[in-house]
Amino acid sequence: MIKRGFYIFLATFMGGCVSANFLPTGGELFAPKPPGCAIEVFSSGAPDRAYEEIGIVEGKGTAWKAEMRDVLPAIMEEGCRAGGDAIILRETEMFTEGRENTPAQLINATVIRWTN
Repeated sequence: MIKRGFYIFLATFMGGCVSANFLPTGGELFAPKPPGCAIEVFSSGAPDRAYEEIGIVEGKGTAWKAEMRDVLPAIMEEGCRAGGDAIILRETEMFTEGRENTPAQLINATVIRWTN
C-alpha cells in the first residue's frame, strides 16, 4: 500500500503539468461551447473576417509537457469554455524555473468571436 502511494506521489511530483486560464477583456460573457468544440487556431496574423475580442487565454506547460503540442489543446479548451469561435496565438516564451531548471513554456492567445 505504501509503495503504491509513493509511486502516485512520484508521478505527480516528477510529471509535467499543463494549465490554461481565461481572462475576459470585454464587458459581455458568452455561453460556453461543448468540450472539444471546433475552435479555429490562427498562428500567423489575424483572420480576414470580422471578429470581436472576448478575452485572453494564457497556457503553461512544464517539464515533459512544455511543448506547443501539449499546451495548445488546453488553450483551445479554454477558448471553447469562453464561448469563442477562434484563437489567435500571440506570444510564446520558453524558460526554466525552479532550482532544477525545469523547462516551461508560456503561450498567450486572444479568444475571438465572429461578428458576421
